[in-house]
Amino acid sequence: MKVKRFSSFRFKMVRYMLLSILATFITEGIIFLGVYLYETENIAGEYSKIWGASGQSSMPLGMLSFSQSTALDFFVILLFSVFLFIMYFVLISHNFVMYVREIISGIERMKNGDLQVEIPVRGEDEFSEIAASVNEMRRDLYDTLESQRTAERTKDELITNVAHDLRTPLTSILGYLDLLTQGDFLTEEQRQKYLGIVSGKARQLETLIRDLFDYTRYDRDKVKIKKEILDLNLFMPQIVDEFYPSLMENQLTCRTEFYEGALNIEGNGELLARAIGNLMSNAIKYGSEGKIIEVKTGRMDKKAYVAVINYGKVIPAENLDKIFDKFYRVESSRSLKTGGTGLGLAIAKNIVNLHGGEIWAASDESGTRFQIELPEVRPRKS
Repeated sequence: MKVKRFSSFRFKMVRYMLLSILATFITEGIIFLGVYLYETENIAGEYSKIWGASGQSSMPLGMLSFSQSTALDFFVILLFSVFLFIMYFVLISHNFVMYVREIISGIERMKNGDLQVEIPVRGEDEFSEIAASVNEMRRDLYDTLESQRTAERTKDELITNVAHDLRTPLTSILGYLDLLTQGDFLTEEQRQKYLGIVSGKARQLETLIRDLFDYTRYDRDKVKIKKEILDLNLFMPQIVDEFYPSLMENQLTCRTEFYEGALNIEGNGELLARAIGNLMSNAIKYGSEGKIIEVKTGRMDKKAYVAVINYGKVIPAENLDKIFDKFYRVESSRSLKTGGTGLGLAIAKNIVNLHGGEIWAASDESGTRFQIELPEVRPRKS
């Protein structure tokens, strides 16, 4: 906020002083004029009594002056003038003083922890600038404290979710291991079945720990990646081919629609494959009811995009902004069978952020679409 010269505190004080002096002079002038007229009337009355009989009807101008007994002492006049000046200065500057007190009160409330208060900004002087700066400081402090509270809540949720997701398979592993070590009555077929369950649960733990590590490692600005010029259309078919076993297992058909021509981006192929692979896994997991998955590439507004579309259950609109949060799942059971680790989309988002791109989702009756958009670049000349 810029302070205007003629609205500054110094000019305001000068203006208040001049107005107070002017009001003092006007008040004293009115008072002295009243005293003068009163004394003149008294002297004229006395003059008529003394000289009226002689026929003289005019009063000398010299007689129209204050008598010595009624003249005000200079010192008394000075004190009276100072009193009037102070009184008018206090009255004229009242609103300004109240505004300063309002600023002080607001700062005191902030000091006591009330960060909801907003100091009004009035005028364009230094105190208005102070009020604006204090409000900005309050907003920054409030945002910082809210971020800390959010981080604390996130940490608590992270601990709770990790503990839950680790405990569930671990409990199963320990239970089946107890059966295997103490159950002499088990047949060989039962032993092999339980060993298979233990192996599967152990792999779930391995997947969760790996995803936790990857999420932390790929969190934005925490790792520097090696980039090179890549053509999306060259490695997208490879990624799709890797998922054919999962597609067959879930009785899904994958349709591809790739952009005709090069889609050059600058990125890390391994990480982008992981991000797109997570979208594919998510589409297979939640889109099996739709029987079809579509994978598309294209370009728009100097960006290359990859879209993975499934036709399973619609994601509620209130959940679309949350599905990229770590450990968030649309279904609330937190079952590893139906929801995985809850980190796949969060990892994909972090990887896309590392590449300066965007990832978003849309879902309605016509399908659920996950799309990654990355800046398109021209290949470097060799």
